[in-house]
Amino acid sequence: ALLAALAAYVASSFFIKHPLRWLLPPAAAISVFFASPDAGWLLYIPPVAINLALCWLFGRTLARGRLPLIARFAMMEQGTLSPELASYTRRLTWLWTLLFAGAAVASVVLALSGSRDAWSLFTNFLNYLLVAVLFLGEFAYRRLRFRSYRHHSPLQLLRNVRRSNLFER
Repeated sequence: ALLAALAAYVASSFFIKHPLRWLLPPAAAISVFFASPDAGWLLYIPPVAINLALCWLFGRTLARGRLPLIARFAMMEQGTLSPELASYTRRLTWLWTLLFAGAAVASVVLALSGSRDAWSLFTNFLNYLLVAVLFLGEFAYRRLRFRSYRHHSPLQLLRNVRRSNLFER
């Protein structure tokens, strides 16, 4: 029931703007608690839901006429983007989208395999390791590839993102 409430909270935070959205998590918890006495399968939902939400967050900005999410991050550092940097940020947004989609698929496949240990290793360690490797690896690559541009530290980038309203567009 708590996992259902957490999943509902994440979903309502990203997708629902109604003022009563705070009712969704307790309603989900109560529904699951009473409807499903054997709810061990709910353990598998949050990693899939979170990765799919992040996939959607990045992927929706790749639609025609939209500014890719990574381009928004780059514009916080650079102001305007050169065509070369704009193309790079679009490809990088695709990479993040595919990483989160792949992580969701891997989590489902491992959950269906019946090996809770393999699933747990992936969702609680390898998934986060992949995100960290992509984040820090891309930062190092970008500093080498685009030497002539100004670069904030990864920590400063995270601070800028937190202060911005990028996710509300």
